[in-house]
Amino acid sequence: MKLTKTLFLGALAVLSMACTQTPSTASADGLNIGYLRLDSLTQIYTYHQTLVDEFEIAAQKIQAELVRGQENLQSEYDILSKAAPRLSKLELERAQQDFQRIQGQYSNLEQQRSGELQQLESAMNDKVKVQVDKAVEIIQAERGMDLIFVYESNVLYGAEALDLTQAIADILNNMNLESDEE
Repeated sequence: MKLTKTLFLGALAVLSMACTQTPSTASADGLNIGYLRLDSLTQIYTYHQTLVDEFEIAAQKIQAELVRGQENLQSEYDILSKAAPRLSKLELERAQQDFQRIQGQYSNLEQQRSGELQQLESAMNDKVKVQVDKAVEIIQAERGMDLIFVYESNVLYGAEALDLTQAIADILNNMNLESDEE
């Protein structure tokens, strides 16, 4: 009985010491882990916002071009509608073919511009991904991280001490400043 009591008190002391130790880095089973909040990172990473602004400007220009094309298409339709009663059957067929050609050109333009926007967005995402990957490598090396999760997709809960978002954003923002100076 005395031995059981001594073992119990010893285990309690070890458990108590383990609970009161403050680890220098968060870990689980010896793993140094952290997480990144991508939604927050996009708000505090300044270069990302610059890229988003550039994308929005390009999208607005394309949208304005498409609106002009749509207005031209509508005016061609209005002209055809007004002239149709006065045209002979052959003239009407030619006018309709011309209108269909113009409509096809507009559809092609719309698809082309949509593809350009997708390429621009993809290029923007690729730039950001490369920089985030570099920042993750830096923080991994500095802090000896074993695992870094994306909070939104892999983590249901993470202690605030494990959040690497601000540290990664700081690295990214400093990387951007260095590349601007070159």
